Amino acid sequence: MDNLIYINNNESTSNFGEADFTCSTMQGGYLNNNSNWVETPESFFIVKDDDGTAFKPVGKDYQLVQHPEAFKTAEKIISQSGLDTTDMTRKFTTSHNGARAFGYYTFPQHREEITVGDEIELQLLVRNSIDGSMRFAIEYGALRLTCLNGMTSLGTIGKFKRKHTKYLNIHDAIEPLTNVIDVYHSSIETWKKWTGAKCTDAEAIKYIADAVATPEIKKHVNVMIDTPRFNGDVEYLLWDRQFSRAYQLKDVWGEYKKYRKDMGSTLWAVYNSLTHWATHYDAYKESSQSNIEAIKNDRRTAISKTADNLLLKAVA
Repeated sequence: MDNLIYINNNESTSNFGEADFTCSTMQGGYLNNNSNWVETPESFFIVKDDDGTAFKPVGKDYQLVQHPEAFKTAEKIISQSGLDTTDMTRKFTTSHNGARAFGYYTFPQHREEITVGDEIELQLLVRNSIDGSMRFAIEYGALRLTCLNGMTSLGTIGKFKRKHTKYLNIHDAIEPLTNVIDVYHSSIETWKKWTGAKCTDAEAIKYIADAVATPEIKKHVNVMIDTPRFNGDVEYLLWDRQFSRAYQLKDVWGEYKKYRKDMGSTLWAVYNSLTHWATHYDAYKESSQSNIEAIKNDRRTAISKTADNLLLKAVA
């Protein structure tokens, strides 16, 4: 594990990119951006140690997890998992002015073929916030290498997710995530099943709506599909005025049609259209560019439940 870099709690390493800073919890006040002291005797703030930048108030029981400490824990998991880390890559980013941090590790030696010419690669994701806006989480997933379409992980591939309460001990993530190799191989078999699991257009649009649409739009999809005038024509359904502003639903349906050309009308095509939506940010609003990683995280979470439904259909 010579290519892994560990840090001490009291030193900066410059190895975690823009997430490489530490914070302290302060009570009673903080230095604002103009270096003026702001009195807040009833509040607790997370403050950056290097420049005094304060994030939003947190509760008195809030458990601060430093971004570098989150990544160090992930690397300890990697070191105990038996993974081949040859040529392993590491990438670290932040959003919300540093309040949220994301770490990405990929493992080229754990590359597998789902179908001929369709390869995936094991990935570990780390998420952390220092202002209470996002839970601490470490999870394994996979990258589809054909188009670098980052696949969201199934519930069975391995995830540790906790709120920042006084009960949080991030080292509790180590033991349950070290058996990743066996679980990864099991997930590969699931994805292979999806490549041969057929689905109708009606089923496909319902799966897509389940992940990307609002509750109101989901309801409209189910109602329209059950009406005699639907007749299996999703294009006709999406022209209904009820879906005039269902932009994400229409966009992902368009992606599904592209994947369907190569993969057929299968659950694998549905899943890849959803992960494309979750991980390709070219369609994001310009105003959201600084928070892209947080948006990706929210979208990956939205897909998880749909992935479970796809699995149920594949084994039915």
